[in-house]
Amino acid sequence: MTSKWARWSADKDEHWLEVYGETEPLCIPLERLFATGPDAAHPFTAYLYVWTLGYKGDAPRMEVSLLFPATGSWQVKDLQAVVYHLPPVQKERRWRAALAKDLRTAAPVLEVAGKVTADLTGFPELNAAAAATAHLNARSAPQARKNGWYVKRVHGSPDGALCQGVKWVLPPSFVKQIGIRVTGALLVQFVEAAPAHEGNGPQGSSERHLLACATFTRGKKWIPWGTRSPVDAHVRLPLVVAPEELTHSAPAQCSPCPDPPPAPAASPTPTTTAAAATTPAPPPLPPPRH
Repeated sequence: MTSKWARWSADKDEHWLEVYGETEPLCIPLERLFATGPDAAHPFTAYLYVWTLGYKGDAPRMEVSLLFPATGSWQVKDLQAVVYHLPPVQKERRWRAALAKDLRTAAPVLEVAGKVTADLTGFPELNAAAAATAHLNARSAPQARKNGWYVKRVHGSPDGALCQGVKWVLPPSFVKQIGIRVTGALLVQFVEAAPAHEGNGPQGSSERHLLACATFTRGKKWIPWGTRSPVDAHVRLPLVVAPEELTHSAPAQCSPCPDPPPAPAASPTPTTTAAAATTPAPPPLPPPRH
């Protein structure tokens, strides 16, 4: 697997957009996504695609889109979208108050979700998904009353083939708080799914790309990205998605081993007979003298 980045810049780098992420992700079969049991359950496999956008001048209204190909032998499942928040921003206390209010409102739901997740011992992928989502939520900017950024699911055909993805809509007041460099991310899974009919397969070139694009507006005025047309202002990140190999496979069956060859006959060990040494008898004692 390989992570790469790509960037599009306007004239004199006044505005630029880059995207980075995994270019060789793995897709998993749909039937194994919620399989149970130690040999069937599948570990949680997700990928994070990050975009960063730079601008100059007054904070504009931004729309940033990430589009994935919708043709081929896999589909994309979007899980979580964020805009990264580097504290403290100018109105950090107000943002934290908004975040605390959101957490209080969601507390009963989170408590029930935590209990359900704790009971899902047969679904390790759900526990990992909940942990990944919680981590991203902790890094994401809150939705304050006057800084209500949001996302929506979108589709399009910028290269002549259907793409599906997510669009971030960021109001100027929110962008001003973040700064002149804004970063967001999308957590996705790739699910293996072959087209049901031949006409639903990929058309033309088999090369696929993740497409990223952005638009700026100030009031009702659209801000051009230099001299290039916005249609051509897509950042393209190559995608080569391959099926993930099974991590749990049946043990290999060993064929019967042939009988070992008979052991060679042992050669007789020569017996060495040591000649007994004859010890002469001691001489007789002389008779006693009277």
